[in-house]
Amino acid sequence: MKRDPLKQFVALRDALLKRKQALEVELNHINRALAVSGPVAVAAPVAAAPAAAPVGRPPGGKSRGRKVRGKRARNSVSLKEAVLGVTKSKPLSKPDILAAVSKSGYVFTAVSPMNSLNTLLYSDKAFKNHGGKFGPA
Repeated sequence: MKRDPLKQFVALRDALLKRKQALEVELNHINRALAVSGPVAVAAPVAAAPAAAPVGRPPGGKSRGRKVRGKRARNSVSLKEAVLGVTKSKPLSKPDILAAVSKSGYVFTAVSPMNSLNTLLYSDKAFKNHGGKFGPA
């Protein structure tokens, strides 16, 4: 049986009014415990203050539906070139490649650099998997 929307609204409103009353009683107890003098005024709901525009947004504060991101790293070589450079002598495991690329000065801005490395190793034909170790194809 479908519930009548008006009855549902009234029931929800009654529940909210009961909760409000309970909160007011609790607030009075807190104020008495803190020894606040004078009657307790229940403040009217206040609209949230507009948040300051995060750094990186265009002038006017409009985000145009995009997330605010950090600055892009300006590496002198691409990730592909860096991986080819560290694996040219012998195939390495993924953690070893990640450590060697980072040590060579390549800067990852991703939260999980291993995901970027996995994408490159498994999708680019320039790399071959040699039993869990990757090297140039």
